Amino acid sequence: MHTEAVEKWVNWVNKLNKCLDSRYNIIWAPERGSTSDDAGERNPMIVKDIDPSLVPSIQALNQMSPAAQQAVITVVKQLAETEGIAVASTLSPGLQAPAEGIDLWVTHLLALGFAPRSVELYRNNAQKYLEHDPSPTRLSIQMYIAKRLEEVSPARVGGELKALKSLFGYLHEEGLWLVNPTAGVRSAKVRYRERQCPDDGTVMALLQHECRRKADTPKFRMMVFLLATTGLRVGEAVAVLRRDIDLPRGRVRVVGKGGKERYVPLLPETAAALREYLAANPTDSPYLFPAGNATGHQDLTVFEKSVRRACDKLGVPRTTPHQLRHYYATVMLQGGAKLEVVSRILGHAGVGVTADIYRHVGFNELAETAEAHAPRLLPGNGDGSGTNGEESNRR
Repeated sequence: MHTEAVEKWVNWVNKLNKCLDSRYNIIWAPERGSTSDDAGERNPMIVKDIDPSLVPSIQALNQMSPAAQQAVITVVKQLAETEGIAVASTLSPGLQAPAEGIDLWVTHLLALGFAPRSVELYRNNAQKYLEHDPSPTRLSIQMYIAKRLEEVSPARVGGELKALKSLFGYLHEEGLWLVNPTAGVRSAKVRYRERQCPDDGTVMALLQHECRRKADTPKFRMMVFLLATTGLRVGEAVAVLRRDIDLPRGRVRVVGKGGKERYVPLLPETAAALREYLAANPTDSPYLFPAGNATGHQDLTVFEKSVRRACDKLGVPRTTPHQLRHYYATVMLQGGAKLEVVSRILGHAGVGVTADIYRHVGFNELAETAEAHAPRLLPGNGDGSGTNGEESNRR
């Protein structure tokens, strides 16, 4: 490559770097006449005040994957060094792959106060994706979303995309990755679907289940009982600290999503079962359900598998620990509990969330009310005649 060509590329790199506040990113701008807030995330822009001859090259670069862009810039820098041409000292080498920035991202989230369980879920989702797509583009992410929507629920796909958006948003903002491939990628619309919950027979069967290792049976039964009678999230239940169980007051302190703390009431039967369990299972661990793993408490995945195996062995419909939470809420609402109270116990962000999730509860009552009080009309006979509500009721 001739020195003149290298100088042009270096000139472009230096100007691009200045436009990005000394950060090594490709920039975007809206098309002419566009007023959309996110239009700038979708349409490539040519850096102002550069040699017009470089425009096609920059356009081509904008169409490359982040890894390819990084490779081009690296080659330009190496050629510049070979030709003895100075490159702006503010240029950052960035990362060789997005996965290299996961630890920095995780530290960032923890520093912001994210709950450790949420951060771990984010990490797992991001790592799992990057294992099969180490250097994603917007198109590859959209293809992944489309495929995943055929396999799992929109809510789960939304959670996975949320993790990717957080990761690449951080890497892009810090100048560690050239572009944010998740920019402009919209989450899948989560449509309402009726929550499935086990019936009384299934729950009672699980409470009588004998584990393969007899020593595991008390813990298994206590976890099922706690979930079914408190409505805790399984992640909250496995991490309950012994000191947070207030038996005299009949309540347990838990830390939910976003590190939000709340107190959940314990039924007298639940308090009695916990008292017996604590007395029969002394331990030096601070957790109610200790385990010899990195977290020190019962693992979510392990417990989910235990419940699935128990259902198969008992011959009852498969259920999940989270569905025990739905069981609790459904029974509460069907029994006449106020929506606001159930929402607070469950730790939802608002009553609207609870109302949307459990809108199927009480439908029979709605139907009965409509049957008793709705206007009674009869269709016309084709001659303009009809029967109004009063005539129908008089009949």
